[in-house]
Amino acid sequence: MKKTIVLPVLLALGFAVCVIAQSEADYSGWMKDVAATKGKVKKGMESKSNSDVADAGTHLAGLFKQVGAFWAGRSASDAVAIAKGAETASNDLAAAAKAGDDAKMASAMQTINGACGNCHMAHRDGAPGSFKIK
Repeated sequence: MKKTIVLPVLLALGFAVCVIAQSEADYSGWMKDVAATKGKVKKGMESKSNSDVADAGTHLAGLFKQVGAFWAGRSASDAVAIAKGAETASNDLAAAAKAGDDAKMASAMQTINGACGNCHMAHRDGAPGSFKIK
């Protein structure tokens, strides 16, 4: 009787650990994608390639939506709010790029960068190359 209970419990625990590990690996990938996409935004703004900036803004919004869901699963309401603000700013960036409004694009990027910094201060430990989620 004990064996029939212990085995399913161990399997469920192993599955839960795999799901958590996969989520953290996904999260790391999203962070790298955010950094790369912010670089594309900067390059697009400098070269006045508003269509590239708009595409990157839309992509950032999708990434921040995933980031918000990740933090919601960890019950980190502050990080969820930060991600939602970054998602909104990313949508604002895309809209400003489509409208050709340089000032609004710059403002949206300032908001996005601030959101990234705030979340990193609250939820990241370590140094470059070895960051860990708090």
